[in-house]
Parts: sequence; structure tokens; C-alpha cells
Amino acid sequence: MPESPTVHFEFKRTGARFRLVYENGDSEQLALTSVGPDLYRMDESSFAGNAVYRDVIRTRVMADGALLFVEIAEHSTLTTQSFILSAETLPTERIQSILNRVMEAGGMWEQAFGGVLIVHTPAGVAESIGREITHNASKG
Repeated sequence: MPESPTVHFEFKRTGARFRLVYENGDSEQLALTSVGPDLYRMDESSFAGNAVYRDVIRTRVMADGALLFVEIAEHSTLTTQSFILSAETLPTERIQSILNRVMEAGGMWEQAFGGVLIVHTPAGVAESIGREITHNASKG
């Protein structure tokens, strides 16, 4: 059986960056905060793995200094939703207004690959925020 291709993601963001490697060889540079021995809080979501913003992951340090992903030790208390928006829709005032409310509610949002919007919100507002983004995104 042929091996699957190895994927490496790298993003330009500020903060402490670590190379996170997965068992299949995929890797990405991510903003992480150390919260204990071999434990890191995700300060942004992974695209090569399943961990999202504010999850706490367990890792092992590899010989080259990279961190090998072991498991999600603690899931974030925020609800994560993903949306695909056109490049013209994301910067509109109506979407930006919703994203400001996400931040005011104690959440966070991320933009990736141009039109992928990832929203992390407290559970109490997740459904209404999701509905608003979907409704406003369809307005073009």
C-alpha cells in the first residue's frame, strides 16, 4: 500500500510558534501556550489534526525539537463552527459586526485559506451566531 502524502501547513501569526508533528508525518507551525509538562493550549486551530482553539493537547518532544501530537487532553469549552464564505463576503460590515459580537461574548474567530471562517463561541450563543453568519453569507 503506498504511503499517503505528507502535508505541512505554516501560517504567519504572532506569538510563540511550535512545529507540531502528527503520527502520519503531517506537520504545521502553530501558536501554542505551555500549560504544564508536555501540555499545550491551542492558541489557534489545527488544519492537519483535530485540535481546535483552546483545546489542551499532550505532546512529546522529538529529537529535532518539534512536538509530536499525542492526544487532546482537554477539549475547549467553546463551540466551534466552520463556514465557507466568498472572499467578498468576509470583510463586509455585516459579517465583521457578527465577528465583533463573537469576541465580545468571549469567543474567537479565525480565517484560513481566504474564505474559511472558523468561529469559536460560548455554547449559549453558538446557535444564534451560526444562524446569523449563514443568513448574512447568503446575501452575497
